[in-house]
Amino acid sequence: MPNVLVVRDEVDGWDVVREDDPQALTNTPTKDSAVEAAKQFLADDGGEGEVVVREDEVHQLDDTGRGVKTYVVALLGLLAVITAIIVITSLLAYWTLP
Repeated sequence: MPNVLVVRDEVDGWDVVREDDPQALTNTPTKDSAVEAAKQFLADDGGEGEVVVREDEVHQLDDTGRGVKTYVVALLGLLAVITAIIVITSLLAYWTLP
């Protein structure tokens, strides 16, 4: 099991992250609460590994907005396709019915 790191957050407080994963598990206002949270994460994962505090390291914000934009654009594209299908079906029905 990888170690759990306690590092400063770029904005405020302290982040708890796994050594092999850049995504923060949680954010806490104080270092002590972050260490306690890290110990709890280790205990939940079987107790292997150790808590490492890196006061000189700053955890950068995750760029998850990029993924959300992709889903919004895909959803709008899907909505446009559905609208086109409805319009074409309506026109075909209008032209073929007496």
